[in-house]
Amino acid sequence: MIARGFRARLWAPLGALASLAYYLQQRRLALAQLRGTDDQRQPVDRNLLELKMVQVVFRHGARSPLKPLPQEEQVEWNPRLLEVPPQTHFDYTVTSLAGGPKPYSPFDAKFRETVLRGGMFAGQLTNVGMWQMFALGERLRKNYVEDVPFLSPTFNPQEVL
Repeated sequence: MIARGFRARLWAPLGALASLAYYLQQRRLALAQLRGTDDQRQPVDRNLLELKMVQVVFRHGARSPLKPLPQEEQVEWNPRLLEVPPQTHFDYTVTSLAGGPKPYSPFDAKFRETVLRGGMFAGQLTNVGMWQMFALGERLRKNYVEDVPFLSPTFNPQEVL
């Protein structure tokens, strides 16, 4: 079990680095083709470049700690820190992949065993974290829907893998 978790933690960053390396190599080749040889150096017309793929890797926003910090006097984690900001509130239902009820999560169960001083469970996304994720979404929308029309303004499942 430990080896499997270690491999997952090892391969995820390596996959992200490999994707980044591939992207940079392809971009370098495309720019070299547009420029020609050293004798014919020309400015690159960015209108000739086309965005083919966007890969976003991010981590959750601010959340409560996974376990109490090793200090005598603990910080108070008031459950009001979990209030959902109005702009980030979306009605949704979590289901299984088959559409059935929400499956059991051993992680949720483990986090619920740890109640921090103030009453909050361990590992919960705080309202600051919710704002951070919302701001990231706004920034991605501006970049890839408005500035560079890479995605449609309304969600199209055919565009997202």
